[in-house]
This record gives sequence, C-alpha cells and structure tokens, in this order.
Amino acid sequence: MAFDTFVQVEDNIDWVNHHENIVRRVTKRLTIDNEVPQSPTMAGMRATAARLQVIAAAAVAAGVQVRACGARWSFSDIPVAENGWIVETDRLGWRFNVAEGDVEPTSVTLADDLILAQCGAKISKINEALETPQKRRTLRTMGASNGQTVGGALGTGTHGSAIDVGGLESQVAGIQLLTATQNLWIERASAPVMTAAFAAKLGATLVRDDAKFEAAIVSLGSLGFVHAALLRTTGRHLLNSSLSHIPMGQIATALNTLMFQGSGIPDMTRRPYFFQAIFDPRGMDKAFTTVRYKEACRPDYQPDYDLHTGYEPGTDVPRMIAHAITAFPDLRDTAVSLMMASELRVRADTPNEWRLPGEVYTFTSAREGLVSTGFAVPIGQVTTVLNILRDAFLTQPSSPVVFTCRYAQKSPGILSFIRYDPTCVVDIDGISTGASLKLVKIAADRLEAAGMPFTQHWGKFNNLTKVRVRNAYGSSVDRWNATRKLLLPDAAERNAFSSPLLDSLGLND
Repeated sequence: MAFDTFVQVEDNIDWVNHHENIVRRVTKRLTIDNEVPQSPTMAGMRATAARLQVIAAAAVAAGVQVRACGARWSFSDIPVAENGWIVETDRLGWRFNVAEGDVEPTSVTLADDLILAQCGAKISKINEALETPQKRRTLRTMGASNGQTVGGALGTGTHGSAIDVGGLESQVAGIQLLTATQNLWIERASAPVMTAAFAAKLGATLVRDDAKFEAAIVSLGSLGFVHAALLRTTGRHLLNSSLSHIPMGQIATALNTLMFQGSGIPDMTRRPYFFQAIFDPRGMDKAFTTVRYKEACRPDYQPDYDLHTGYEPGTDVPRMIAHAITAFPDLRDTAVSLMMASELRVRADTPNEWRLPGEVYTFTSAREGLVSTGFAVPIGQVTTVLNILRDAFLTQPSSPVVFTCRYAQKSPGILSFIRYDPTCVVDIDGISTGASLKLVKIAADRLEAAGMPFTQHWGKFNNLTKVRVRNAYGSSVDRWNATRKLLLPDAAERNAFSSPLLDSLGLND
C-alpha cells in the first residue's frame, strides 16, 4: 500500500535502538511527519491522526505486527516486533496550551495547569515550553534525563524523579488513542477534564472510563497508537542538589521508610523532593546519596538549558558510566570504579545554584555499551533486596555495575511497574559485559526464589516470563486483557498491535 508524502517508508532494514543493544529486522520502517512542523494546529493534528490510522489499517490488512517508537530509548525490545513494521514518531513534537473553554466546567483542574503534548514531544522540550517567566509551570516529575518522548515514556511507565509523586503516567489527565477504526480521547469517568467539543477538535470521540484510562496510560504500545497526552503541571520551582557519602548503617532506615531523621542527609529537618542512593556492590558499606530540595521560583528567573556542565550529582547513572567509558576507552573494566571516584565525589550546589527541573534533568548522550535493569519493590524491603542483589553479584564479581535506589509513589496504570505504595526502584547499572548480563538474570532469579514481590521496568534489560508477569501483576493481567478487548474488539487488530514479546508474556490473550 502506498502512503502519502508525509510518511517515509524504508523496506527490510535492521532497526537499532538508541543504546544500540537491540537490533531487529523489520519489513517496514515508517517515519511520519506533521504537514507543517513549525505550525501546530488542531487541523494538523487531525491530519496526522488520520495518517496513523491508515498505517494501522494497512498493518491489519497485511497481517503484520506494527509498533510505534519515539526516541528509541528503551533498552528492551518492547518497541519493536521482529519482521513487523516500526512507526517512528519522534518528529511529532507539537505542544498546545489549553483554552479555558475546553475544560469541563465541573473539573477541578484549571486550563493553565495543563499542556497537550503530541506523542513525539521530548520531555526536555516540554520543560522549555513550560518553564518560561510567562508560563511559570513545570512538570511534577520526569526521568533522570529528558531525552524520552511522551509516547515512549508513557508506554513503558518511566518512573519519575520525585519521592512524593508517581511515575510520569500519574500526571496524565487525558490521552488520545488511535486504532485502525477508532480515534478516542480517553479520560477517567471519575475525573472528567476536557469537553466533548475539545475531543472533536482532535477528530476524536470522548470516552470516559476508568479502566480504559488506566490501561491506556501505560499501554506497552499494544492498545493502538498513542497520539497525544494531556499532562498536569505544577508551579515552576527550583532545585538544589548535594551528594554525600553516608554509612550504610546510618542511611538504612531512610532507605526502608523515606523517614530522614538521623539519616545523615544535608538537612534532616526538610523532606527532599528527590532522594537517590548508589552503592558499589564490592563493598556496600556506604551510600553515595543524592538529595534535592525544592523552593519556589522567583517570577523573573530566566532558565539556561545550555548549561551542560555535567555537574548534576548522581542522577543519570547510565550517562555517568557512558562518560567514564568515553573518557577511559581502554579501561572499560574499571570504568565504573573511575566513575565512582570522579562523578560521585562529595559535593553540593552552592546556595545560589538553584535550578529549574528542566535544567537539572537534562538530555543524556548515553548510548552503546551499557546495561541497565530496574526492579520495583515495596519500600519496606529495600535493604533486604540490596542484600539479595549483593549475593547475586558475588556470583559474578567482575561485573562492572552499581546498584541505585530511586523512589516514587504508586502509579495508577493497570500495568504500571510502579505498583507499590510507595515504590523503590532498585537499578543495576553498568557496562554491558558477559558477567553483567548474567548478573541481571541471576538477580531476578534470586529475588523470585526468595519470594520477594517485584516488578521489572518494561523499557530496561529484563528477563520477563509469562509466569513472572503473572506473579508480579496478579489479577491485573486479566483486567488488562479484558480492557484491551473492549478497546480492540477485533482479534486481528489486537494481534497487529502486539509483538512476540507481549504474546509470550500473556498480554495478548
């Protein structure tokens, strides 16, 4: 089937992800553009949605699986189906302010609190649009870096950066979902936000249904194409960072409770906005602890998104490891140790170095040669999990990795991997070697053998199986499949939006 000039088609190519660890043969790569990229309009949104629906219908007719991807950020193969079609959406980066008249009169959400982002909009660009002295808003949470697109971050449930906020999906107020035959604007029935007239501007039908909304906000790419999301924002604020080395015995209670009295963090009288602890599994005697505090932003503050100092202490661990690999290419086996010494030294922003979230959580250049996996666990089990992972590490002691603990509140998606209240995500980050890849598998096996409840980040290295997904999500798997059938009643369309991975995990039943 022929597509119009705003869809570029390449046949029979090897698709490669951002981190260059996934290579899959696809029969078509379709790169889609908006008609006038620099002129966002609702008419343009309708035209692009129609093109995506044509692609979906063509895939269903051809009997092939079709997947959408944004920045190709995932370490896993969740965005791609071997021998299927891949739709590149990273050029679909429009953003829209919301008019007061488009908000449902009964909604508790104000128009100024909302931004509509097309699926290919990068988090970094959304920050730049929000954090101006005129708009004075910011996202409540984001990942450790902002290279992801909205569609990709939501599709895999990116876990965020604020200890009292859920993952990014927890800030979604509405979502546009496209199938071969439907253009849907989906919201909660229990929390309506936008009017039916607004949905019509997108060419969409308004659907208010809690289950469909909770499925769509972490869709794994298997409910159709996510074309746009309506994000809630908050008043812009500044962050100040510090990195301390704290003995494990002193920080342990905070790791398991997020209660910081006596923890040794810089200001134990204040609750941090962000808290992270990195451990060297060769010792585990101390935590390299990053804390960020928040304060209001003065009205005239002018952000500088070109800082690129590399100073932000201890946030984006894969970026830091990639930096060490680049700086010491002949010392890959010791690059993690070099990173620990150079990037994780004790330091703090000066009292005048307060920055907006968009300045702090910047775009990362981390690419090839890395391994990263994430285990979400209940907060009260963190030190137990660290001990289990340390024992797993001792079976592969040459693994050039670190353990990282980051925190978020439970997220509302049916298949959000941030499902504990609250959640600690324990990452294993490092250099991709035979030993570190074995460690990722052994770590999951050890947690499972210990009876530890856990989920795994959909977009990172993982060893997911049908049994492991069922153990992690329980009856939510059945709820997911039932809701998916309501959204995609045609079996051929469900198969088209699935993948070999999702089929194997029981998420296309």
